[in-house]
Amino acid sequence: MLKVSLTHDVDRTQKTYQYLTGFVKGLRKGNFSEALYHITPQKKEPYWNIYDIAKLEDSYGLRSTFFILDESIKFNPLKPSTFALAVGRYDMFEPKIQDALRYLDKNGWEIGLHGSFLSYNNKELLGREKSRLESIIGHPVLGTRQHHLNMDDTTWKIHEELGFLYDSTWGSNYDIGFVDGKIKPFHPHGNKFTVFPLSLMDVCFMPIQNKWERFEKLLDEVEQNDAILVVNYHHRVYNEKEYPGYKASYIRIIESALKRNAEIAPLIKFYNKLA
Repeated sequence: MLKVSLTHDVDRTQKTYQYLTGFVKGLRKGNFSEALYHITPQKKEPYWNIYDIAKLEDSYGLRSTFFILDESIKFNPLKPSTFALAVGRYDMFEPKIQDALRYLDKNGWEIGLHGSFLSYNNKELLGREKSRLESIIGHPVLGTRQHHLNMDDTTWKIHEELGFLYDSTWGSNYDIGFVDGKIKPFHPHGNKFTVFPLSLMDVCFMPIQNKWERFEKLLDEVEQNDAILVVNYHHRVYNEKEYPGYKASYIRIIESALKRNAEIAPLIKFYNKLA
């Protein structure tokens, strides 16, 4: 049977500097309506899509995993690369975010931790992020994925020591498919701690010209190897105006899997079946 796990990295819940960058991009393309859109106040925050995704998944009787980010990195003017990480991040203790997390948790979605950019080799920092998230949902957080898929030789050891049961960082930022031939969930330490390879991420998938042909082949590979297709669609891309085609492609992924009678579940449910 085909197995699929839908996941969402919640990197941002509010659009900030992207208003300006979107405006500039529109002007460069000579698309003035697009440029104007990005500086026109919106009735709804474009990146606030948690409930919309939950409603869609619920319409199919499905549940997914939401990985929640607790980014604390400070902007360093000497390191421009920190700008996008530091500006526009959210506070998970904001009332509307707490409400959303508790709603998801209460209604069968899984809440995991999206380890911050510098936490992949910092046990103290990652442990603090885990504890903060647990204080909101009221029980242990069992799964994680590192921001930007950052990791080194210490990452999984830290994850296990902090009480995580699984990680889903292993994957590519540049392409779909499996990395280094690791297709099935594996146990890097020879015990129950499990790594679920990530094989389809939205920003890698959408630019591919023959993406649906490759997607079907990926489903074949997963099914033939009794593996799990782990899909990552960042929650902000659900807004069709901001990310044309992304929502439709997510729906097509779901429906394609269901046509194959796939089992679709949060990662923790697949972990419990393997344990």
